[in-house]
Amino acid sequence: MRAVAQQRLAAAYQEFTEAVYRDGLLAATEDASGAVPQLPPEVEIQQLWAKGMLPAQGETERHGIVRILDAGLWNRGAGADFLRAEIEIGGVVQRGDIEIDPAAQDWERHGHGANPHFNEVILHVVFTRPPKGWYTRDSQHREIPILYLEPETWQKASGISPKQTSLQLPRCVAPLAQMPLENIQSLLKAAAAHRAEKKRKLFRAKAQQLGIEQAWYEALAETLGYSANKGAMRLLASRAPLKQLAGREEAILFGVAGFLLPILPEKADATTRAYHRSVWDAWWPAQQDFALSDGREIPWVYAATRPQNHPHRRVAALAAAARQWGKIYPLLHAAGAKRLSELLTHLRHPYWDTHYTLPSAPAKKRMALAGAARINDFLVNHVYVQDESEEAWQSYLVMKTTALPGSIGRTAQRLFGEREDVRPLLRHYFAHQALLQIDADFCAGNSCRTCLFPEQLAQWKTPALN
Repeated sequence: MRAVAQQRLAAAYQEFTEAVYRDGLLAATEDASGAVPQLPPEVEIQQLWAKGMLPAQGETERHGIVRILDAGLWNRGAGADFLRAEIEIGGVVQRGDIEIDPAAQDWERHGHGANPHFNEVILHVVFTRPPKGWYTRDSQHREIPILYLEPETWQKASGISPKQTSLQLPRCVAPLAQMPLENIQSLLKAAAAHRAEKKRKLFRAKAQQLGIEQAWYEALAETLGYSANKGAMRLLASRAPLKQLAGREEAILFGVAGFLLPILPEKADATTRAYHRSVWDAWWPAQQDFALSDGREIPWVYAATRPQNHPHRRVAALAAAARQWGKIYPLLHAAGAKRLSELLTHLRHPYWDTHYTLPSAPAKKRMALAGAARINDFLVNHVYVQDESEEAWQSYLVMKTTALPGSIGRTAQRLFGEREDVRPLLRHYFAHQALLQIDADFCAGNSCRTCLFPEQLAQWKTPALN
């Protein structure tokens, strides 16, 4: 049975939010600098293209309408980003390569114009409006059509809320101090329901392009990456698709991740050398199909990560999960959440149970590959979100945590100050999701000093749910 209350709360939040903007309460002024919203890393833009999440049609400045018939193969080596693509431009079908850059000028900055490896490029896709009169040309001085995609296209595909620029609004003065607690609770539930609805739509769009199991596999990979390496793990799962692992999970994942070295440090012990050799031997025949060339490496983050969360262990956890995929996949719904949690909690590996990195000495105690916090994060952000049943919604609402991440805590402080009766609500995961949504809709990119949004939230009334 569908969770009717969740749907109505989500609709109420969306209607209220749209009314705030529509009525001019948050009318943004145009940024005089002409700056565009900050793009994600280039490799994430490529990932969106590879998944078919960006528009398949657009208009070039001098060549008319272009339609993307085949986005091409995501290149692992030198040359253009996508190979053997197919487009229709000016009514003519063309086959060749596609290069994707944040700005048209990057073509020359990266030396593509003088590089014969880029002579097969038939379309240059950019995300910053090209300067007037700009031409992209190859080493034979042939013009390459430019397709400019507006910020809204990649923001929508990424699930990012468009950021506001500058606001001319009065200073807010703790407007939620007198709001009834039940109204605050319904507000947070509504914002969480709206966020869940957005995530559900984005996931289903990905599943349509990638297949449902690959979409789930990438979602789990992203969760296992923690905050520092979410994007890197998602990219790894894209570059090492689930269906292509075929019993070689560790070899392909560690190889594509760039973690396998021909020679280990001399201080590595016999156990480490034996494990590394077994993985390397399986990777060696596979690397021709999977290895990434220089400049296309996975962008791992090592700073400010706990030893247990080192990227090597995150990849090991994904490999262990991929080996158990036949058991994991049937449990990706609310009714299977308990068994799913038990399965992920008990992922084991004879090497990774006691090692932080490939060359590290063994730890004294066994370490979990997937801790309870990661599993709960996966349930909250993916499993319960994708299940539209009443059971999923109620399970989502009762989940609690003792941690209040810094960014969420700052949003809570801005809205509720020191109000004590709100604190128990903030132990719920749904409240965290709600505050993330409110921050994305109204806080990010805006000035707290002049923000009127909290004053408008004080007008919130709990919608009728029956």
